[in-house]
Amino acid sequence: MKAYFQEKQILAKINQGDEDTFLKMYNYYAPRLFKHACFRLGSREQAEDMAQQVFYKTWQYIINSEHKIDNLNAFLYKTLNNLIADYYRRPGNENISLDNPSNGLEEKLSVEPLYEEAIDQDLEKNKVRESLKQLTVDQQKLIIWRYFDDLSVSEIAKVSGKSFNAVYVGIHRSLKELKKVTNEVYEKI
Repeated sequence: MKAYFQEKQILAKINQGDEDTFLKMYNYYAPRLFKHACFRLGSREQAEDMAQQVFYKTWQYIINSEHKIDNLNAFLYKTLNNLIADYYRRPGNENISLDNPSNGLEEKLSVEPLYEEAIDQDLEKNKVRESLKQLTVDQQKLIIWRYFDDLSVSEIAKVSGKSFNAVYVGIHRSLKELKKVTNEVYEKI
């Protein structure tokens, strides 16, 4: 209950244009948004740019609008997903592909002494990516939002524009399908 009131107080300050609070919020959300964008785009550089755009657009919305943000987490992810969709609509940009992961293995091998663990983790990530590719785009989004980005069902409902029940059922069905597909992927490997 205390966390809920703190979140509301922080959101009230942000809605009033408090720059210090906005910067603190940036430090908290930037790594999460970057991770989401990197997973969806497959490019670290593009993900960094996209995450920065989210905060720029959010700040512009706050200071140039009479509308207020009621759920910051959902607002940021919805903004990011809109930017990603716009990116893929532009000519010359490929559709979302999980085939080309930007895992930075070369960097890990040169920096990290436990490179065997890094290789194992990358293999696991590739198995998950391969399994996710077998799902529909909507199923992929639900799994990513819920389990990679840790969004609540109600936040996903706000981001996606679907009802709470539709999201809840969609996540359940997507997980069921993911388990089925994962077993098939592991049999191939």
